[in-house]
This record gives sequence, structure tokens and C-alpha cells, in this order.
Amino acid sequence: MARLWLVFAPCFLFSAPLAAQERFPPDSAVQALLDEAVRTGRTAGVVIGLLEADGTRRVLAAGDAGSGTLPLDGETVFEIGSITKVFTAIALSDMALRGEVTLAEPVEGLLPEGVKVPARNGKPITLLLLTTHYSGLPRLPSNMRPSDTANPYADYTVQQMYDFLSGHALRRDPGDEYEYSNYAVGLLGHALALLAGTTYEELLRGRILDPLGMSHTAITLTPWMEAHLARGHDMYGGPAANWDVPTLAGAGGLRSTVHDMLEFVAANLSDAGSDLSTAMDSTHRPRRQVGESADSIAMGWHVSHQGGRTITAHNGRTGGYRSFLGMDLEASRAVVLLTNTSGDGLDDMGLHLLVPSSELQKPAIGPAVARAWRTRGVENAADLFRTGIAEPDAWRLGASELNAFGQWLLQKGETEDAIVFLRLNVETFPESGAGYNSLAHGYRAAGRLEEARDSYARALEMAEANGQPWTARYRANLRRAERELEERR
Repeated sequence: MARLWLVFAPCFLFSAPLAAQERFPPDSAVQALLDEAVRTGRTAGVVIGLLEADGTRRVLAAGDAGSGTLPLDGETVFEIGSITKVFTAIALSDMALRGEVTLAEPVEGLLPEGVKVPARNGKPITLLLLTTHYSGLPRLPSNMRPSDTANPYADYTVQQMYDFLSGHALRRDPGDEYEYSNYAVGLLGHALALLAGTTYEELLRGRILDPLGMSHTAITLTPWMEAHLARGHDMYGGPAANWDVPTLAGAGGLRSTVHDMLEFVAANLSDAGSDLSTAMDSTHRPRRQVGESADSIAMGWHVSHQGGRTITAHNGRTGGYRSFLGMDLEASRAVVLLTNTSGDGLDDMGLHLLVPSSELQKPAIGPAVARAWRTRGVENAADLFRTGIAEPDAWRLGASELNAFGQWLLQKGETEDAIVFLRLNVETFPESGAGYNSLAHGYRAAGRLEEARDSYARALEMAEANGQPWTARYRANLRRAERELEERR
């Protein structure tokens, strides 16, 4: 069910002259994009917020929030994942402008005595390097071994964070190379909270969330937020657990609504001249290049150049949600997209709305088949795949698409349906060793050992003939199937 809300916010001043303002497409066109994303299985539900240069706000929704939930609207709560990183950057910028820290300050000085921060060739890891992903620290710490992979950050402790930091040897000098790091920004949020003598959540509450009136943005869900929370889904529409991120919260712990996020982007686009506005402006300035690309990294934000426009953006992903926030600072326009499905996300839609020449990506056939399987059954889903193969311009196709969905079905115990799709996959892509290997897994799970043996043999044959990887694994699988078949006899 789709809904629309119009809100006008006259309290913010926007610099673009009205005559030169560009506008987003009409509601009907945006709604069609959202409906198509749901129809093709890209997401179970989505809420979009559009902020025009004159301050007009539009909110539209499609799909549903999950069983037993309220209808999707601007008040629906989603996990926003790594968009949290720009809040961490703004907190850093605010503290720097107040003289509480300097951007060039080594993070080691903010941590407890005895915690060692690695350096290399005399170069320390500074606060600025943490927020720009130039610290040299890895994406995730090697001592992160979750007891529950469905909620992977929940049991990672502060002591583990310190232990990893104290024992880690940098592979490159700080400042030498871009490497996106959840660990680095989580560490930054923790260090800033220590300096402020509070928790990371309260740091954001006092400096950003309360001043902007973002009453439904938090790490810890309030009763109101719990009542408005969308249910998360994996990429094939199955239920996904919410993530708890206590220690590395600064990297991805926030939950929010489209209404609150529109307040946030409006403040980022404002020229009000407040201390917070000044801190936000400072985070937008590109600081370093991202690898060999033409893109840049600001403080937390990624800056790209597309279709003659400069887009300042960040996205996020957790186990059951995807998010996108993009701003055209020059045109004073912004897009917020929150979805309750992990998958590929809808970043391409957000960019397309900001820069019409930016192409929409073709939907992957796998999630669409999964949606058809859930709603119309296995035969209709198989027919959709066959139709998709005949329409290569409409879908993103490949041997991995149906193979991954078949493996997902096996994990869910839907063995016979999995075999249907895995067999269809090898019929369509007969040279895929991985496809035959997965089909063999299905046969083995169903107790059909002779067919499993034959499919493992075919997987090995295809891998060896086409130079594909995993030949040793396929050979081991074949030997195991042969032993099991012999034991049965």
C-alpha cells in the first residue's frame, strides 16, 4: 500500500534561486519506481523522502513493513546502518569547532592508558584519518567471532576492540591509502564518547538529534520506535534479525525514520549559520581521493561526480535493511531511501532521482523469483525465471542468481523446491560447475545419493574443463558421495 505526505518547512533558508531550481519527478513517476522495486523483489517495503530546494518535502511508500506491523509511512522505523558514520563525523566536527579536539590529534590520546594504537614509520592514526577511512585499519577486526551470525556485532566487547587495536600491525602507513573501515569509525565514535564523558548515543542525542528534533532516531529502541519498526528481511524476503551494535555503534548503530532523516538533510543543506550547521558544512568538504577513482571522501560522506552534478552521499546495510541518503548541495535537494530488505538496495534509484542521466540498474532475477515463489508457488516462480531468460534486457541474469536462491531454499529446509530451481539453473547454464555442485547438495539432502554423485562428478568435470575454481572441493564432495553410496549398499 502506498501513501503520500506533503510537508513544507519554511524555517530553513535555501540558497538556490527559485527560477533556477530543478524539481524531482511528479509523485506518480516516483511511485511507479517504488512499486516496480517491490514487484521485482528488490525490497519488501520502501519509504522515500524527497526534499526540494524550496523546502517542500514529499514522502511516498510502497510494499509493506512486515507481518503485524503498522502501514509504511514517514514514521516507520528502519535500521540505517552505515549512514550512522556521517553522524559520527558531524560529532567530531562539532567537537573540533568547539576546541575540544583537533582533527590532526592522534586517537591514542583519547583512549584509556594502556591501550596501544598502532603507528607506522612514525605516523600516528589521527581522528581525521579514522573518519576518512585512511587510518590503515581493516574493515573489520580479526578477533570478531560472533556467537550469532544473524546479529554479528552484538557480542563484540570494548575489551576485544582494545585487544585488537593493541595487537594489530598496520600493513601501510596511516594516510597512505583509502580502505573503508567499520572498525575505524566505530573506534572513533567510542573515543569521542569517552572524551565527552558519556555514551555514544547520548553524545549524538545532545549534539545532533535533540537540536534537530529527531526524536525517533536512536540506537536503543524506545517503545514508540518498537511499535513503528519495520520487520527486516534478507535478500530473498525471509525474516532477518535486527542488529545490535553496542561497541562499534559509531559505524552503524542508528535506527531512524524518513521524517527524521528529512530533518537531518534539511539541516545539512541549511545556511542558517548555527554552530551545528557550521559543523555539518565542514564534513561536506572533500578531503582525499577514493583510490584511483574520481570520487572523494569527505568527513564520513562520499562525494561523486555524475552527469555534471556533485553528489554527497552515504548508504547503509544491516542484516535486514538497506538505506541511502544523497544530497546535491549546490541545488539544495536531497533523497532519503529506507528499505526493510538487505539485498542490493536502491542506491541507483536515489542517484537517478538526483541525476536523471544516472541509469537505473536492472533488477536481479533471483529476488524476483523468490518473491514469486513466496506469493504464487514454485511453478509460477520457475515460469518467471524462464520468461526472464528470454528478456535479458529486463533482468540481471547469470548462473549465480538462481544458484544462490536454491542454496537459500536448502538452508530453509525447502529441499524439493530447491532441487527444482537448481535443476533449472544447470539446464540454463550447463557449464557452471558451481551450479552442479549446488544441485548435488540438494540431491544429497533429499537422500538421492546416485543423482548427487552424478552431479558432483559433473561439477568437477565442468570446473576442470573451463578453468573454474573449487576443483579440490568438488573432488572431495564427489568422494564423499561415493563413500556414502557404497555404505548404503
